[in-house]
Amino acid sequence: MAEATISYNIAKYPNFKEYLWFEAHEEASLQQHLGRYIVIKGEQVIGDYGTRKHARQETLKKHEAGSFIIHFCVEKDPRRVPRLRGRKLISVDEK
Repeated sequence: MAEATISYNIAKYPNFKEYLWFEAHEEASLQQHLGRYIVIKGEQVIGDYGTRKHARQETLKKHEAGSFIIHFCVEKDPRRVPRLRGRKLISVDEK
């Protein structure tokens, strides 16, 4: 079967590549960085921090805002995973 191609609007979703990389490497990331905030730029982890604030502060010293994502490495609780409804991302807690 042919490999699926994903296309997206880079102007609207500039960090989608980083998100896709994390999804593809989630298991390894969880094993290495469980309970930590990781900074992903391009297709690699460029930082590992104890708090989101510290991750952002340190990363902004060397990288432009919006050129990376910060992800908290925890196992997903299926009851709390955001899901798409139409075009809007809805979290389980949203009323």
